[in-house]
Amino acid sequence: MKRVVVVGGGVVGLSCAIRLRKGGAHVTLLEAEREHPSVYGPIASAAAAGMLAPLDRTPSPHDRLALQSFDLWKSRQPGAEWADGVRFDGAVVLNADMEAARSFLDRVTGLDRRASALSSGQVRKRTGLSAKIEHAVFVEDEGVADPLRVLTGLAMQARSMGVLVEFEADVADVTASAATTHDGRVYEADALVLAPGVWATDKMIQAAPALKHVRPAKGQLVAIELDRPLGATMRAGEFYISQRREDVVLGATLEFDRFDRMADPGRTAELLAAAEQVLPGEVKPAGRAWAGIRPMSPDGWPMIGPTGEGLFVAAGHSRNGWLLAPITAEIISAYVFGGEIAPEWAALAPSRFGRT
Repeated sequence: MKRVVVVGGGVVGLSCAIRLRKGGAHVTLLEAEREHPSVYGPIASAAAAGMLAPLDRTPSPHDRLALQSFDLWKSRQPGAEWADGVRFDGAVVLNADMEAARSFLDRVTGLDRRASALSSGQVRKRTGLSAKIEHAVFVEDEGVADPLRVLTGLAMQARSMGVLVEFEADVADVTASAATTHDGRVYEADALVLAPGVWATDKMIQAAPALKHVRPAKGQLVAIELDRPLGATMRAGEFYISQRREDVVLGATLEFDRFDRMADPGRTAELLAAAEQVLPGEVKPAGRAWAGIRPMSPDGWPMIGPTGEGLFVAAGHSRNGWLLAPITAEIISAYVFGGEIAPEWAALAPSRFGRT
């Protein structure tokens, strides 16, 4: 039985561990933080909004891959330990004018997905919001995960399948055959999967040079209150609002090369002002704001694949860590077990950025 160590217990690391165990590997997952994450901790997945939004306004060569990952979320939800933490209510996407709305609608339907133009009255029905909004498009294939609930559920699922999940196991160094924690514990393996977010050590980067491409970016969110439950995620140019299992969140900012996780009142005010302009009087702060540190890649898409003998990376997911976790796990599993790598999977290999 192949022994695999996964470094990192965010949504990507947990998804990889579950898929590798399903494929027959003996899997150990090492996470530096304690078992129950917080939005105020360093785990980017916990601080994220949990957006499952595969269709943006800007076309990408990876559009169909993003949709494939979204479909995996939906197919794996029934009966899962985390099932009650994910919603698939679709999204109302706001556009600047009729031409932009038509362009986005054509793009979505061109990918064989359902979308429809909405009148302002239909927007009110879909969202429960009162503002008069023109040029909106409803996209069926969108959802949101409640990060803390789903991370807990994924850890439960991993353990139930036989994954050894070790919390408070902060990895300092890796080789092709072992991971060593700061307190000297050694975990031997036939393959290592590295999903450390932005928190890779210098020694880890030396062993896995692809991690050098990961750039930190601070993103801030704020909890809000609405008069009525939000019927579908709303995405506008400068903000989004999403109804999760336990709360409603307004996001999100983006500041490169920032490692501090303190919420900035100025950034919170910017988000609230952007929402107020579109939804006057409807968005009220709920008294909680926080920030996470996203692991960004140079092109905004993850690096998934080998980075040396026995070492694989699943890193740099940028703003799409939650969305792309299931397909990342499929790709990593294929690499670890020597399976066929489809061209669209190979396109995400870290080698696309050249040698570091």
